[in-house]
Amino acid sequence: MSIINRISKSFSYPCIYVLIKGELAMNYLGIFSILILTVAFLSCDAINDNDPTQVDSLIDREIAESQNYNLTTPVYGMQVAIDNGVDSGNQSVLNLLDNRATNFLNCQFTEGSQLGFQTVELEDGTNVPPLSGLRVYVVPNRFECEAVGLSECAGIYFFGDDIIVLSEGGFLGCGEFSVWRHELGHRYGMAADHSNQPDFQSCIGQNNCEFGDLFGVDIHVEGIN
Repeated sequence: MSIINRISKSFSYPCIYVLIKGELAMNYLGIFSILILTVAFLSCDAINDNDPTQVDSLIDREIAESQNYNLTTPVYGMQVAIDNGVDSGNQSVLNLLDNRATNFLNCQFTEGSQLGFQTVELEDGTNVPPLSGLRVYVVPNRFECEAVGLSECAGIYFFGDDIIVLSEGGFLGCGEFSVWRHELGHRYGMAADHSNQPDFQSCIGQNNCEFGDLFGVDIHVEGIN
């Protein structure tokens, strides 16, 4: 097998892995150096879990409202506050929120991602503002929450205030911000009791892992008060 073929078989999409065999290390050091530098500039939804057992203190509606939402995502202009404990860089977080929002809208609605710039009328007559009206508070870990039957959350949507609190970590093997699309689903019509979740499931699911029953492991979206 040629060196090109052997190298090409070491890559997989979306995340790229390079397997270097000892017998090639000396003869093709220059080639591998170039490849490694190239890979460093490619992006993918890498699995980089925070400690899934750590649960931070209570975040309620008042705490979410009090944050300084001084960052905006480059595409949709979502207003974002990022806790100092979050490992990912600010710009990476902002880009990820935009990218996954685009993916969700393209999947869920025939009109696609342009709906992120528009007011959307749901079937029940509720008007959902453009994504520029959404506030997102990003925290490092799951957190205590005030929810019926649950005391820990990985993400929560506060209806009426249009605020999502989103944890960077939360589920071992699931990657970062694994419930972001799920919380967007609630913003765009998924019921707080998940009674219509099948209408959203294909667009809110996480492809990087299998959590099993999400709603048995500390995810809650607060209902309308």
